[in-house]
Amino acid sequence: MYLKEHIVRVENIKTLQTLDQANIDHKVIALFMSCEGIPMQTNEVTSILNTYDALGSKKIPSKKLQALIQAKQLGEEEDSLPCPV
Repeated sequence: MYLKEHIVRVENIKTLQTLDQANIDHKVIALFMSCEGIPMQTNEVTSILNTYDALGSKKIPSKKLQALIQAKQLGEEEDSLPCPV
């Protein structure tokens, strides 16, 4: 399985990629996303765009992927943990 296949908000990443391909400055993209209710900084836009493609470059074992998904679900169900970024 590829980790890239399990990203919940992939449409947000596609938006970032589309705006980047249109040669829109990352500062403007960050402002746009913030206006859409997704607070972002310029460096976060750059980092996401640079690392997203790397997620699909290596296949990880299903067992590890299931453990990651399960850990995320446990964290979401736990009320005592602070809200993730």
